[in-house]
Amino acid sequence: MDADRAIAIIETVLPPKSLNPVQIQIVRGVIAGQSYQQIVTTAKTGSELDPHDRQLAKNYQLGYVKETGAQLWQLLSQKLGQKVTKSSLAAVLLWYSKQPEFKLDDRARSVRARSDLDRQLATNLETDARFFGRMEELATLTDWCLYERCQIVFLIGMGGMGKTTLAGEIVRKCGGYFDRTIWRSLLNLPPVTELCGDLLQCLSVQPLSELSNSLDGQIELLIAALKRDRCLLVLDNVESILEGQVQSGQYLPGYEGYDRLLRALGELPHQSCAILTSREKPHTIARSQIVSPQLVRSMTVAGVTAGAGHQLIQAYGCPQLPAQMWQKVHAHYAGNPLALKIATITAIEMTGGGEKMLALYSLMESGQLQFQNIDDILHRQFERLSEIEQQLVYWLAIEREPASGTELRSNLLLNQTVPCEIISALQSLSRRCITTCLDGGWSLQPVTLAYVTGRSITRFVAELLPPLAAEPPADLQDRFVHLNTYGIMKATAKDRLRPIQIQSILRPILGRLVSSWGTRERIGDHLRGILAQWQTLTPIPPGYLAGNILNLLIEIDPNRAIKDLNCSLLPIRSAYLVDATLHRVNFTAATFDRSLFTQRSSELFSANNHVSDELGVDLDRRQQISAREAETIYSLDVNRPQNPSLSIDRPYEQMNITGVTGLPPEQIQALKLLGAIED
Repeated sequence: MDADRAIAIIETVLPPKSLNPVQIQIVRGVIAGQSYQQIVTTAKTGSELDPHDRQLAKNYQLGYVKETGAQLWQLLSQKLGQKVTKSSLAAVLLWYSKQPEFKLDDRARSVRARSDLDRQLATNLETDARFFGRMEELATLTDWCLYERCQIVFLIGMGGMGKTTLAGEIVRKCGGYFDRTIWRSLLNLPPVTELCGDLLQCLSVQPLSELSNSLDGQIELLIAALKRDRCLLVLDNVESILEGQVQSGQYLPGYEGYDRLLRALGELPHQSCAILTSREKPHTIARSQIVSPQLVRSMTVAGVTAGAGHQLIQAYGCPQLPAQMWQKVHAHYAGNPLALKIATITAIEMTGGGEKMLALYSLMESGQLQFQNIDDILHRQFERLSEIEQQLVYWLAIEREPASGTELRSNLLLNQTVPCEIISALQSLSRRCITTCLDGGWSLQPVTLAYVTGRSITRFVAELLPPLAAEPPADLQDRFVHLNTYGIMKATAKDRLRPIQIQSILRPILGRLVSSWGTRERIGDHLRGILAQWQTLTPIPPGYLAGNILNLLIEIDPNRAIKDLNCSLLPIRSAYLVDATLHRVNFTAATFDRSLFTQRSSELFSANNHVSDELGVDLDRRQQISAREAETIYSLDVNRPQNPSLSIDRPYEQMNITGVTGLPPEQIQALKLLGAIED
């Protein structure tokens, strides 16, 4: 007698679903003639189990297996009227199978056949059957589904992380322990009553002639079926029924009934398990995790490990990469299996494969290597974000390092968004797996950072280029909305970050403009024209436009591009004017916000000491001037006569700062020392 037939006979004797995975393993071992110790050893290291199942069985202990076997023999003895022991199991089952009353349960056979069919369907949903790593995740999920009897297991993660693949692997590993396995995708937005009707037809012992039109009635029947049979239900692509461009977790209009269905699956008693995959978490699941934390579990599916990722790309034809190089590639794509697969296949197409692929590494490291298929995944996820979520993501791309909610809010125009809205939006981004938070700092994964940066650069360039002749005139505020809402760089950024912002954002923008205009001189003329147009607005809206234009002009030529420029009346935010030559620039009545003018304090301090010695200035009469809020410099009393023969670098010669606001008096004094004037 083989083990499968023995198990089938036992299932006709005992109540449905009585055999648990440990008992099944014991029956298989006993039929194979193994001792209890051999059964334990086989479960942990035996060749007939794959590494995943051995990991699940690592907690099997000899005493536990013996006790479980003894309980099973006692139960079978009571049901069969014959003494069943480990040594007599096969003989007793053979005897029972020859009795007139013995008959394999037709319903059990049909259930098993249907389960096998549905598992095959679920496995075939993944066209690529190769599976790498995830041993810890598989062990945890199997514990939840089989041993801890969770009713809902929710898999959440960014697109491409392998949620569907992981669910398929769980079906393949654990489906045999359930009476039925059903896989349904919500990608095509089935109405909840249609889905419930479909599930009821699959779970019904006999075909249903009529179904209740009431959702509550259908849910009641469904829960009853899930009580009767132990089923493994997979609902894939749950994000499809959630609304985009609003805070995460809200259902599409007309799909609110899924709230009742998911709540019933998670909170009403039954013996089945539903695995859900999604890019964001519905409010229903978040609430059910609080109400029934033992029955509803959630796992964030992150990237694969470096080792598994390296196996994956090699399976698709990538040569083995040097360890340090691979670590950076893995970190760039955050271990996203689909992104690694796309990058590998596309790189092979671009280079022909082999060692030639390594030539692309420098492009990836500099953020210049983005693949269209990966961008498509990120585009779909970005488009689901609400307006405030998109603003925060854009600013995280500008920050280039983890930023607190307070820092992000300070970047927004006029700080119109209240703190609680920022917190809610950041939490929503986290539930969508867009951001990560560590020690209070929010950030983007490298591949997401590269995508959002590229998206932002494209919008900056589109607004800076002149409109096509065929296009109707647009309102200036509508035309320059991105340019005025976001900074190309942050003047007050840390010294180590500012060059990164310039290299990653400002220079690529300028490079694209050069490719369209041909020369930097023409670009400079066009940018100055944009400032002149902006000055015609009444009132001039606050924002980053003027600061962005100034930063671009300084990058074109810090010594000449801004000379004689009229910047009067402009709100100037985040302009980095350090070391720029601003001769005769007119800042009359301009409003400055987070902009930097003066040179480093150490340079001014050294120069002023030299001047003081030459002129014999009383040191007690010096004025302390703050060039930056965190630094202190000393300058000459600007009212004292100065030695005309003494050479002092005056980068702000004749720069008009009459009526400026936003600068403290001591900084105005420092600017006047360097050549600025007030009428």
